[in-house]
Amino acid sequence: MLKRLSDASARLAALEREAAHQEALSAGDGRAWVGERDGEHPVVIVGGGQAGLVLARGLRRRGIEDVVVLDAAPVDATGPWTTYARMHTLRTPKDIAWPTWGVPAVSPRAWFEAVYGEAAWDWIAFFPTVAWQGFLQWYRAVAGIHVVGSTTVAAITPTDAEGPLRLDLTGPDGSWVLLARHVVLATGIEGAGGRYIPALLDGLPSERVHHTHDAIDFAALARKRIGILGAGTGAFDNAATALEHGAASVHVHMRRTAMPQVSPYRWMEFSGLIENYGSFTDAQKWAFNVHLSAVDQPATQNAIWRAHSFEGFRFLTASPWRSVEWDGSEIVVTTPHGIHRYDVVIAATGIVADLSRRPELSAVASDASIWSDRLTPAQVAENPGLAAFPYLDDDFGLVSRSAAAGSALSRIHMFNHGARISQGMLSHQIPGLVGGATKLAAALSRRLFTRDADALMAEYLAYDVPVGVHVGRRPPGAAAG
Repeated sequence: MLKRLSDASARLAALEREAAHQEALSAGDGRAWVGERDGEHPVVIVGGGQAGLVLARGLRRRGIEDVVVLDAAPVDATGPWTTYARMHTLRTPKDIAWPTWGVPAVSPRAWFEAVYGEAAWDWIAFFPTVAWQGFLQWYRAVAGIHVVGSTTVAAITPTDAEGPLRLDLTGPDGSWVLLARHVVLATGIEGAGGRYIPALLDGLPSERVHHTHDAIDFAALARKRIGILGAGTGAFDNAATALEHGAASVHVHMRRTAMPQVSPYRWMEFSGLIENYGSFTDAQKWAFNVHLSAVDQPATQNAIWRAHSFEGFRFLTASPWRSVEWDGSEIVVTTPHGIHRYDVVIAATGIVADLSRRPELSAVASDASIWSDRLTPAQVAENPGLAAFPYLDDDFGLVSRSAAAGSALSRIHMFNHGARISQGMLSHQIPGLVGGATKLAAALSRRLFTRDADALMAEYLAYDVPVGVHVGRRPPGAAAG
């Protein structure tokens, strides 16, 4: 069990001073060269979790100061870490690279060692989830990033090909509008669609069915018999959480005959792939992701052990659900190995890509290209779920079906799970933020510079501020220059 050091506050204060010193050493000229223009913000980031915070800091380091960050959750609860991320530790190894933007003092390791000590860092293999949420809150504060919380985006509407993007927002004080040149959707795993619940569960009472991403009242599941469909890490995390809250029994059903033993993600976590994935051809990207879906990945060892520590837990392989019925008092699940009866079922069935399910994209979803537009019918049939993912340009931007070039959709950037096929599975996740955030920050800077090129050129040509050069000998006491 981790224990916060007694002098953690003093150590954090020292770390923050060091971060400020490092920032001063590496900040360059610190010039903010792009800001709000005619009420239009250069960048609005939807999502104040790890991806949104890192990108906002990276843009600031590039002199783009006027960045608005929004999140549907309260400011201190952004990301999944206080909701459906029910694991005890992250699934990513602790020593994965983190984009510090030239300031190592704001890295996860620096914060962790300040709070818990160097010995604790050596002891852990994975970052504790509670600690990760604490790090992100500290990161936001130290970076000075203001997040507008409890605010949802009802719609993003292009005004025209060259005009601003209009964001219709709803927050605690009512509805309001923002205008933006670029909008980044840092909206996590559901950012290109939503939760997938198989149709065979449609006939069940709604209060008897949950998805692993739901806000589940686990205390209400005490003494209940629970069946979980799917056997990823989330299935085991939810099983253990239910049993920790007094569930009578939990069965996890896996379609496969055995738990996968190879995790392609571990192979993927190297800079060459993360930084250059976009250089793959479309055919290579498609083959890469079809293979990834076929191989899948095992649930994490800690999640499996956590669930198996309870007598009421069972893990059933080669056990797809052939039928599910409600008999008036319980849920009857038929599998190849017999019939199971449950009070509640939980779908650990992941997400589905479907831009039309995203309210913020309702005005543009029908015009946004998806991968099926670029594939043969045989390829689509190979994996229809993957074929529904958005087809993005090299700047993470949506691509219009109707406009050959110059569409405003290219200024809506999917820095979320929707980038999986076009820009890499890890682009917005912890292992890939170094490559993904760096690439997107550079792209946004380049495109804003292109927009302002004429104005910047005019400013340059008109620049006439004297530097104060004096011809002759150096006056006594003058500083060397």
